[in-house]
Amino acid sequence: MPNTRRTFILLLALVALVALAGCGRRGSQAAEDPTITPRPTFTPPPAATATPAHTATPTATATPTSTPTPDPYVNPLTGERVEDPALLARRPLAVRVGNDPNIRPQDGLSFADVVIEEIMEGWTITRFTAIYLAEEADRVRPLRSARLSSLSIAPQYDAAMVHTGASDPIRWLISQASFVDLDQFFHPAPYRLLPGYDWRGRMYTTTEILHDYLASKDLDRDTPIAGYRFDGTALNGGEAAESVTVPYPSQFRVGWRYDQAAGEYLRSIAGVAHRDGLTGEQIGASNVIVLYTQHNRTDIVEDSLGSTAIDVVLSGSGDAQVFRDGQVYDVRWEQREAGALIRYYDADGDEFPLRPGKTWIEIVPLDYEVTFE
Repeated sequence: MPNTRRTFILLLALVALVALAGCGRRGSQAAEDPTITPRPTFTPPPAATATPAHTATPTATATPTSTPTPDPYVNPLTGERVEDPALLARRPLAVRVGNDPNIRPQDGLSFADVVIEEIMEGWTITRFTAIYLAEEADRVRPLRSARLSSLSIAPQYDAAMVHTGASDPIRWLISQASFVDLDQFFHPAPYRLLPGYDWRGRMYTTTEILHDYLASKDLDRDTPIAGYRFDGTALNGGEAAESVTVPYPSQFRVGWRYDQAAGEYLRSIAGVAHRDGLTGEQIGASNVIVLYTQHNRTDIVEDSLGSTAIDVVLSGSGDAQVFRDGQVYDVRWEQREAGALIRYYDADGDEFPLRPGKTWIEIVPLDYEVTFE
């Protein structure tokens, strides 16, 4: 019996030692696991935090319904019919276009289906990303460099980003992205120089050249992208807004005035009609969307003055205003999946319909006071 008791005690001791050894191995393994470093984010310093003029509020979520099959003859970005549906199966072009006063008027902006305007580093100028799909522009000028926002805009339209380079940090981020990048440094073939302008205004291309180049490199699409919802009938619930002022700085201050006969808003910049250099006509849009979002400061130096890049937040959701038919509607913008198209929703959670035609999107900081009357 004593031997049995001793044997039992020794067995208990061995079990305890094994358990302790196992615990020690688990703790050691956890300590040795590599730490995953998250992708850097850009956090604004306290001075960059603005008092929002527009604070996003929750809206109801619409009950999912079946999605009708899109009409292959209807442009998903304008809601307008085209004669050749093959035009809509191409890859859209997201072209970076400059807005320096000395190079206006730009060529080809009025042929874009969607134009997105944003403020640049230094907080003194704006620049455009023009999205081309259905129409051809014989010249798009002046081409300029990409910014952080390009990483958010191009994927929304599954577009080829067309630009004349970028700062080294931005170029590296673009190299890690999955969208088609036609940086002029790596793809010089589609780019041309126009005499009579300095470096800010001389670089150009054409949509035909770009589409041909994409096809030659097997970089084109063969199915249409997802687009917006459109409705040409009059809507209820709006407030009169026949003129709109977007208070970008000084020579970049934007005005839109509704032309009832044309059924669109006509654009002015710095108090002067903003015209297309190709047609001489004033630029117009069926829809003007003001998208309010956080603008965060970063430490990415973008120019010789030491101005740093702005991280324009285009993920998540926030407040927006849609101007159409001489009326303004308060809506909410949402990007429901990473890289998905930003869409606009009413207070019931239903997607807000745009008027068929071209759309300009004015991206502004939260503290901007956009006025209308």
